[in-house]
Amino acid sequence: MNLLIIILAITILAVRIWKYQTITHFFSQVSPPLPDEIGQDNDNIQISILQPILSGDPTLWSCLSGNLEMVTSYQCEFLWLVDTDDEIGIAGCQELINSYPERHIRLLTLPPPPDKISPKTYKLIEGLKQSQGEYITVLDDDTILPDWAFEQSLPLLNQPEIGVTFGLPYYLNFSNLWSSLLAAVVNGNSLLTYIPYTYLIKPITLNGMFFVIKKEILAQINGFSGLENTLVDDHAIAMRFREYNYQLKQSPVCHGISTQVNNLTHYLNIINRWFIFPQASIMRLGNFQDLLIFYTIVLLPTCFPLLIFLYTLIFPSIYTLTYSLIYFSFSYWMLAKFNQNYLNQATPNHKIILLIILQILLPINIILSLISPKKINWRGHIMEIKKDGTFTFIQRRNQN
Repeated sequence: MNLLIIILAITILAVRIWKYQTITHFFSQVSPPLPDEIGQDNDNIQISILQPILSGDPTLWSCLSGNLEMVTSYQCEFLWLVDTDDEIGIAGCQELINSYPERHIRLLTLPPPPDKISPKTYKLIEGLKQSQGEYITVLDDDTILPDWAFEQSLPLLNQPEIGVTFGLPYYLNFSNLWSSLLAAVVNGNSLLTYIPYTYLIKPITLNGMFFVIKKEILAQINGFSGLENTLVDDHAIAMRFREYNYQLKQSPVCHGISTQVNNLTHYLNIINRWFIFPQASIMRLGNFQDLLIFYTIVLLPTCFPLLIFLYTLIFPSIYTLTYSLIYFSFSYWMLAKFNQNYLNQATPNHKIILLIILQILLPINIILSLISPKKINWRGHIMEIKKDGTFTFIQRRNQN
């Protein structure tokens, strides 16, 4: 029994170290382009940035304006897709348009989608029809791209087997306790989740907050049409590309996200939504190899910090305490280094410890999402997700 525990302990620490090594290796292969390395022909290439927008978060406007101030050598057109009944959203967008006259922004208002039709995909389909660029970027309204994001991501699409490339998210908002806790969940797990498994298999899904596609390839796969009925749009889009034998490509672009979390209920609603989505998407993959990698490399290691914490608590000894100290000290050092080198120091140094605490608590969040009702609240829209990823509106936010 003791031998088994020792082997398990060594394995857990080895997995941690391996993940650290894959992440540092991944970023060592790329570097942000220097101004004199940027192609002079880029200004002849246009990118259509599709942004489905829904008001309700106070940081929304700073996110949108942050992208308007992004530095890039490409021509960009922003298509802001807003519901006709979102008066606050329309007014806020119009104010930003007036504040940035040098930017090419088109405000497209659309009627609310029918029941069982994804609001985001519904808007993307219309935005794609109106787009004029050779490249299509899907960008969530809470996402802020760094300078030169397109210079790092678009060249990856020159490989003929690559259909879509996508970024790595981290959270920026530490303005209060609940926003800090949400940010800690992402900043402590994002790189560990998205990068290491791609050293074993090709990416099996994508980050739907930011991804880029060649418009001609999107036309070949019938665009976003036929995906309207699933709420887990990022995974549905990833599967569409894979069905057409295109690969997904993880880009090195790390992009910020801002969400203002008001209270415990709001925090739990968001966390619950995040962990409900995989139950209707990745966890239902039919490919055995994909499922094996997902469960052993992505899902299972999220339980290790809690397992170590509980074992040390229940069986305290000089050995368990020493092991825990080694494991969590290495984790702290690793996350601090990621924060400094790759995530733009988004997490304040005195809050790095939160990343460790939320890693310990993460399995509890996952278990709660497994047993809780499959309902999500997206800025006032309440929806129920079915096992196959389809959904129905329970209540729209403008309903009396």
